[in-house]
Amino acid sequence: MNTAELKEWLLLNGGPAIQLNIQFSQNTNKVIDINAVSCLLDIPNVKSTLDYIDGFNTQSRDKKTLEHLIHYYKDSCIEKFFPRLIDLGFRAGIPVFDEKMQLIKEIFLYMLSENYDYCYYYRLMLHQYFFVAGYDYPEAVNSIMQRLNKIHIAAKERIYEIYQDKSSLPKVPQHWIDRGVLKDDLNPFDQSSEKPLPTIYDIKALAYFPSVYKNTEVQEKINDVINYILDPIIQKIPEGYGLLWVKDRRIYQACGWSPTLPLYENYDRPQHLSTNVLLDYLEIMSNFKAAHKSKWFIESLNHFEQFKTENGTYIFPKDHFNNKYIEEAFLNKKSLNLRPNERQYILYELVSTLRMLRIIDRINDSE
Repeated sequence: MNTAELKEWLLLNGGPAIQLNIQFSQNTNKVIDINAVSCLLDIPNVKSTLDYIDGFNTQSRDKKTLEHLIHYYKDSCIEKFFPRLIDLGFRAGIPVFDEKMQLIKEIFLYMLSENYDYCYYYRLMLHQYFFVAGYDYPEAVNSIMQRLNKIHIAAKERIYEIYQDKSSLPKVPQHWIDRGVLKDDLNPFDQSSEKPLPTIYDIKALAYFPSVYKNTEVQEKINDVINYILDPIIQKIPEGYGLLWVKDRRIYQACGWSPTLPLYENYDRPQHLSTNVLLDYLEIMSNFKAAHKSKWFIESLNHFEQFKTENGTYIFPKDHFNNKYIEEAFLNKKSLNLRPNERQYILYELVSTLRMLRIIDRINDSE
């Protein structure tokens, strides 16, 4: 099946989440399928996931509150629930979603107004959620543009020597003795850094940065950043970059969140990221034309092509998925009446085909 036929197959066999995803992928005037939205909101697990956004309706703005909302281990944290909402088909233009997104925007505006490093840190994490959902708030656009201008310096200069001389620093704790200490001006999360290294949060945000803002100069900067992180020298850097020396507190901290690509061709580095993360990263990188001809992208794409069925759909193994999928949202009424193992099979086929179709469409659109 070609892509048009795959979309028809998905619409025929999928539930309301599939209907919305396909609609947004091919609808330029953004007319919303109110019936599909209504069906989704009637599913208790969908409604409870959407209502996690209500946690942002708080007057508390302290560091601990922001941590729990943005970067935490619980399901109520945006890192956990927002990817599920995107998979369910929620996007800009759905009234109930638009209203709730204002709560996240208010927190973002607060962080813009403050000069605390932790506000800067959490703000970098929020960029991606606005853009992937189709919200091009001017404040978010200006914020990511400022960030792009800064991380582009390291990319343009092709900075490879990223570590300080440890002999001039206090002794590193024994359990971190083998880790390098980043140069101060390369610290990704310090807003005073002159040449911050890009993080995976930056890459996710740039992947969905609205095309209307990508003039030639902006696109060239994004391409420089992508080519920089695809450089084997950068990919050989240990995952997480290493350590940060916090001078005012005189402590070391782990940096983290480097744009380390799972299953990259540098096999001398231990691989901590599994195949479920590979699918997420491949989908992110499919947004960049500059990545499509890289060895990593081609080999990663080929990995998933092996799961193509005879009729042209895809079925990935269970361990290739990073999110939980609600059957009532993704299956049509006929499939919901199947036996549990049959429902699971068609669920994986629908989700696998939908996600592969996104990647294929982006590749085709860039040609």
